[in-house]
Amino acid sequence: MIINNDDDSSKNDLINNIWIQIVFYFLYAVIFFLGLFGNLLVCYIVYSNKAMQTVTNLFITNLALSDILLCAFAVPFTPLYTFIGKWVFGKVICHLLAYAQATSVYVSTLTLTVIAIDRFFVILHPLRQRMKLSTCFTILLGIWIFSMLVTLPYGICMQVKIHDGREVCEEDWSLEYIEKAFGFSTLVMQFIIPFIIITYCYMRISKRLNQRAKSKPGTKSARREEADREKKKRTNRMLIAMVTIFGICWFPLNIVNFVNDLYHELFGDFFHLFFFLAHSMAVSSTCYNPFLYAWLNENFRKEFKQVLPCILRNTASRYCNGDEHTLDTLLHSTVITSPVKHLEPREPIAERIPQTQEYNL
Repeated sequence: MIINNDDDSSKNDLINNIWIQIVFYFLYAVIFFLGLFGNLLVCYIVYSNKAMQTVTNLFITNLALSDILLCAFAVPFTPLYTFIGKWVFGKVICHLLAYAQATSVYVSTLTLTVIAIDRFFVILHPLRQRMKLSTCFTILLGIWIFSMLVTLPYGICMQVKIHDGREVCEEDWSLEYIEKAFGFSTLVMQFIIPFIIITYCYMRISKRLNQRAKSKPGTKSARREEADREKKKRTNRMLIAMVTIFGICWFPLNIVNFVNDLYHELFGDFFHLFFFLAHSMAVSSTCYNPFLYAWLNENFRKEFKQVLPCILRNTASRYCNGDEHTLDTLLHSTVITSPVKHLEPREPIAERIPQTQEYNL
């Protein structure tokens, strides 16, 4: 995430144009405030309401926490360092900043992968026992430990050096092949494998939803069939959006970093411009995640609209204290909200159970 400023060609880089810098300053400011606000709001909603503290919502909260970490470290410091032209934050921050950025990226990616896997088992195996909260916390702890260990070499290799009379914070690998190996492994573990898993899970989920929607025609009323079709369409749109946003956001930055590790001179005077275009796309994912779930999920959108006025007014209303009503969970899990007697009498019990699971992702 932190880029080197020691290349002499950077003096002629287009990124030194004042108008381009202003555009990127504005872009990063928007990403910082939207990402920070949206993810803090998700954490607040889940933390302040016990009914929201389900397995799925804890995964979403962990994703929000990693995005907050990414907003706090990657968004402001990377452009500041490049535009200032030298490192002014000290040796300790040089190590910690790079380490925190890399860790937050891994946590975010792995959490998205776990969410996809969790949804996969909920939809394709609806009668299977749901994950326990203790198991969920163990997985989250494992994600953080793995992310911190796998990115530790990157944090260690960052060094503050003097180039042309100015301090720079750059990678200092003892051997070039180690740098290339680390870059390739990062590309595989942080993007390729998660992207394959996420795509596979959501393709299978979408296929199963389509099969369920077409099964046993005539056993439901026309109104119920129309409602199910609309739910299926919304769910498919959300699944497609998840995969698409993940790919579009992270693929360019991984390619730029990987190619730069192999061929330093390939981008020439345009490296910083390409990097910031890819980097801004990657960190913009911190904005999309909370709003993706908010605007494509009716129940969370309702909670969002109710909580936001409370925060802005800073009032102590009953809702803000969590006493107004029992909240539906964010990205519903396995709670069945309708009694069995309200379902059509001819509908088999095995067909009733998955309904709330398969459409409320």
